[in-house]
Parts: sequence; C-alpha cells; structure tokens
Amino acid sequence: MTLSPSEALLTKWLLTYFYQRLPFPQEWLPQKSYWVGGSLRDAYLAWLQGRAAGDPARDGGMESSASVDLDLMCAVDPVGWAAAVARRLGAGFVVLDPERQIARIVLAKLTVDVGLQAGSTPEEDLRQRDFTCNALALDLQREQLLDPTGGQADIRQSRMRMIHPDNLSADPVRLLRGYRQAAQLGFGLDPATQEAIRERAPLLANVAAERVRAEIVALLEAGIPGLAHLQAAVAAGLLQAWLPHLKPESPGFPQAQAVWEWAGRWRPLYPRTLAELAQPLTSSREGRGRLLAVVLAALLWDPAGTEDSVLLTRTAERVETELERLRFSRAEMRAIQKLHHLLPQLQLLLTDSPTPAQQWRLYQQAGSLFGGLALLAVATGGDPQKLESWLKRYEDPQDPLAHLVPLLDGRDLLHSLGAKPGPWVGQLLQDLQEAQAWGQIQTRAEALSFARRWRGQQKD
Repeated sequence: MTLSPSEALLTKWLLTYFYQRLPFPQEWLPQKSYWVGGSLRDAYLAWLQGRAAGDPARDGGMESSASVDLDLMCAVDPVGWAAAVARRLGAGFVVLDPERQIARIVLAKLTVDVGLQAGSTPEEDLRQRDFTCNALALDLQREQLLDPTGGQADIRQSRMRMIHPDNLSADPVRLLRGYRQAAQLGFGLDPATQEAIRERAPLLANVAAERVRAEIVALLEAGIPGLAHLQAAVAAGLLQAWLPHLKPESPGFPQAQAVWEWAGRWRPLYPRTLAELAQPLTSSREGRGRLLAVVLAALLWDPAGTEDSVLLTRTAERVETELERLRFSRAEMRAIQKLHHLLPQLQLLLTDSPTPAQQWRLYQQAGSLFGGLALLAVATGGDPQKLESWLKRYEDPQDPLAHLVPLLDGRDLLHSLGAKPGPWVGQLLQDLQEAQAWGQIQTRAEALSFARRWRGQQKD
C-alpha cells in the first residue's frame, strides 16, 4: 500500500508521538500489536489542530507532569504479555476484564491498557466499536493507520457518528457516552446517531448504576458544554429511569450553568475560596471535588415551593433517592443535602441585614462548603453584590466571624468548672461562640466567666 505524502507524514508523526510516550523499548511490543483508543484519536486531533508542525513531544510528552494513557490491541495473550512487562518495569498490574482479556500496566505518570483483538482481523475489531472517531488503529509493525469506518473524516468534521446501531445496543452505556465524548471533544452528534440513541434510550435502564453515574459525572465536569450535552441526553430520554424528574426545560440546567459561570468570575477575586472547592469532599485524593457537588445541587434544586416545608422535605427525599440509585457517595449526598438545606436560609439573610451571630451561625453550618453555597445562591437568583461582603469575609482566614477561633474547648470547660461530661458541654460551647460572634466576650477570662454564669443558671 502506497501512502500519499500527507498520509506518510501523518503516520510518521503518530509513530513518533507514540514511541516518545511508550515506557519501554519498542522491541518489547507483542507481534501484531496496534495503538487504538482515545489516545490515538486525541493525537490525531492534535495533528489537525496544527501541532504537527512541531515536535510531537510538545503535547503531553513523558516530561510533562500530566498523566498519559495508551491503549494497545494485540492478537495473542494480552494479559500474559502485560504481566510480563509489568514485572520487568516494576510497575503495577491489574486485570480489568478477564473475559475479554483486558489488562492494565500502571506507572506513576502513565497507564497502558492492552486488550485482545475481537475477530480475525483488526478491521473486524474496529467495526465492533461505538463511534467512528474511536475506531482508528495504528499498526505498529507495518506502520499503517487503519480506518475502516471513516473515522478520520468524522474527526475532521467534529462529528460523533455511530458505526452501526447494533453496536450501541451491544453496550447501552455507549448511548450516554456519545454525548459525554461529544462534550469533551467539542463534537456534535450526527442526526442518524441521535435518532438511533433516542430509539434505544430505554436500554440504559439495564446498565450498572456506577457506569451511568460515571458518564453523568464526566458530563458535569465538562462544564457548560457538558451541561448542554446532558440536556440533550435528557431530551433523548436517556435518564428517564435514573433522574425521572429532570426534564430538558428544568430550571436546574440554567442554574448549573450559572454555577460554572460565577465560579469563573469569582476565581480571580476569591482564589482561596475557589481553591477550597476544587478539593475532594473526602480525604481520598481520588474523590470528586466539592464544586461537582455544587453543580449537581444546582441541577437538582427545584425553586418551586421553597417556602413550603412539606414540599422541601419531599424534594429532599426525592433527591436522596435518585442519588442513592446512582450510587453517589454518602459524602456527596450529605454535601448536596446540606447545600439544599442552607440555601433558603442564605437567600433569606440576603434580603435583610443579618446580625453577626446570624452570619457566624451560617458560616459555621456551611463549613468548607460556604463558597459552594454562595455559588448556589447566586445561581438561583441571589444578589451577587450582597454576597460580596460574605465572600470577602470567608476569603480572609483571619476573619473573626467566618473563621471564628473558639476561646475555650470542651476540656477547658470540664477542667475549669469541675463538672462531668454531658450534652450541656456542646450547648455551652455553642452559646460561647455565639457570644463571641456578638462581641460580648473577647478574652479567655471573659469566656470562663460567661461559662460559670451559664452553668449556674442551668443548675438553678
């Protein structure tokens, strides 16, 4: 097969791109091995976007701090080959799918996934994949780019096109994945693909909750483009079994979009607060960040009936049920419940002149989610100018209201008062901090005097 000059240049560039990222000598590659998957698609996009004129290493090479992923396909024993390479490298090794023989080699800044070729030829494997942009393969021995489904043309047109409707039915999570990848790549779904997805929407009800949640999370993390594609997925009926109350016209979509917009505006003004929201909700470094919980809270917040406590309770129960159905973590569910619970309180305080004690109490209840609560408030119609004073206080770690440092703790009280532990300790600490917020006590001695008077009144 004779390549045109442009095809030859592209193939050479892709090979250079691949081998500069490969963490072992190319001689270790198995016979009949192919570079496939999202990293090949993304490299092709890098080529199209003009990076071909320079060094392929510029775009996320191994010297970069960014993580790199490579996907390989081979014809024989991928699990055994990956295990042997992992041993030689001293790397981690995981079998991801024993039935389909997919394994992963794990290094500090790189993962290599390798799977068994499905079918007698690589082209047969590629034709079984989901979308044409994901059905490219670079033959690493023959140095040829394989494209049996027209993926290159679709990538050039920024088009997400299915290979065959049956491929979507074979793994229904692909129905939602199409919208997610379109959002991440800046692609649009072609009309025939959209229609095929709409016809098969009920199939997504039978997919594992964790897989559906992963796609929803990725769409939310894709920012405003992700929300637009999530809205299109809802319009196609994909989430009817998972989030039945979410409709294309739900106020949650503009609210979630406003969270992203205001986060962008506030980041340079309140960098400490927004950096805190980027941190995971739990101590696990792999945990999802607080800002995602805020976006999800905005998406699921229904402003109708917020003054009716019965409706608020029913809405909270419904949201909890839907989040449990999607297997969101307990930390995420608690965060969203807290945001929904505190939002009406903050909205009410924004319409009045809150006392120092009221401000302190809200800061205390919100904790590290206060920045997210402010985003949710402005996204649901709160006055951004009135929120400024709240945010300026919270941004300052020395602010006596937003970050009040108690003058006494529980052990101080028990020792100084010579009393036994009990529920009274927590109540007294609360009252002490409220008095401190009011400015009624400012020193440790004043706090101890307050505690003695309080304790005496309780005994009386």
